Amino acid sequence: MKAIVFFLAFLVAAKLGYQEYLFRIAAQDAMIAAYRDRAAQACQKDSRGVLLGISPLSWSNPASIRLQIGKGGVDVYFWQVDDERWAARYRNPYLLLSAGQRNGSVHCEYDIVNAQASITRM
Repeated sequence: MKAIVFFLAFLVAAKLGYQEYLFRIAAQDAMIAAYRDRAAQACQKDSRGVLLGISPLSWSNPASIRLQIGKGGVDVYFWQVDDERWAARYRNPYLLLSAGQRNGSVHCEYDIVNAQASITRM
């Protein structure tokens, strides 16, 4: 009897986990589709791209685009919730665009909340 209960509990946990996975994938795809054009326009307007040798047109068709929650480069710890940069570090969504295969080390980070882009070489 215990084996049946554990098996049913496992099935429930697997179902909930799979539903959460599907929701997150769908939300990620929706965010990318909704903000892709805005991110490309903001990256084209950033003047650092020209200084790094990137054509503004290369942001229209990026090699890769992905969604990231939080900006890792902000120096704020998790427990510092009163810090004004906490939301940027742990909560705000960002789109990361890669310029192309030849220029794969140049990335544009688009802040969806503040509608700002910054281009960096990695």
